Amino acid sequence: MRRRAGLAVVTLVAVGVTGATSATNEARQPRAEIHGIEQVGDNLYLLSNPPPPAPQTMLTGGNTVAFVTTYGVVLVDTKLEGYGQDILDLVATVTDKPVTTIINTHTHYDHTGSNTEFPDTVEFVAHENTRAQMAQATCVPVTNCDAFKGANAKYLPTTTFSGRKSLFDGDDRIDLYHFGRGHTDGDTFVVFRNARTVHTGDMFQRLGLPFIDVANGNGSAVEFGSTLMRAVDGLKNVDTVIAGHHTVTVPWSTFVNFSGFFNHVLRTAQQGMASGQTVEQVVDAYVKPDEYSDLQAPAQALTTLVQNIYNESR
Repeated sequence: MRRRAGLAVVTLVAVGVTGATSATNEARQPRAEIHGIEQVGDNLYLLSNPPPPAPQTMLTGGNTVAFVTTYGVVLVDTKLEGYGQDILDLVATVTDKPVTTIINTHTHYDHTGSNTEFPDTVEFVAHENTRAQMAQATCVPVTNCDAFKGANAKYLPTTTFSGRKSLFDGDDRIDLYHFGRGHTDGDTFVVFRNARTVHTGDMFQRLGLPFIDVANGNGSAVEFGSTLMRAVDGLKNVDTVIAGHHTVTVPWSTFVNFSGFFNHVLRTAQQGMASGQTVEQVVDAYVKPDEYSDLQAPAQALTTLVQNIYNESR
């Protein structure tokens, strides 16, 4: 197991952390710290970034979740490279059980960055498309396939699924769902049944418009909307939602509202395209309905999303 240095060179711009920033634009910054470990459900813990207004240089990657089962600890996502020992140290403050399983919600390096820093005995689980992306011969840095080359191929997922899969039984049960293309083509929703909680990965990144990895992850701005609707319909008995990057949990109703918000933008863009409007005209005319007042649609993110919708719809 590789331990971290005190000050590491960390890629602080991460797709999903700040979607408008190039994943290859690396900055040398003081090392950010994980914002502790917080219990959010029965045997369920969140390891997040510092809350706003923490600067971007304080980001550690996507939200990691630790679930203490009868047999060991299950992690969901492992943040940026260099945080494996930090995660282990924080988990050790709540249980003496070992990490036995790591589920990756998708391939991006702010969610799989520390996979190779865990014991060889850990079982890695992911959607079959995510594993395929991790195992590519070549890829851009955001996809993180270079982390799993050579001897590190042993950290590739050994357990995969296509549509749905369950792990463990009783109070330990975890249900994995894939509802279609969205942020990438391998996004997994992770449901902790007894805690009535779901980790959405970057299908729900934060309280605002998402970044969609169309260029490298086979994501789809058009299919994102229908995938969200299938998730709303298909996930049952969930009260609490852990987003990919939001620093606190939110109620299920917030995720439902996010689905409505995204699909409203999608319909607006499709209607604008059908009537001959340009991307700029759609963005300039967009008015966010009052029911989505707590969700953000900054101009740059809105422009990128509408452009992706136009590109896919041509």
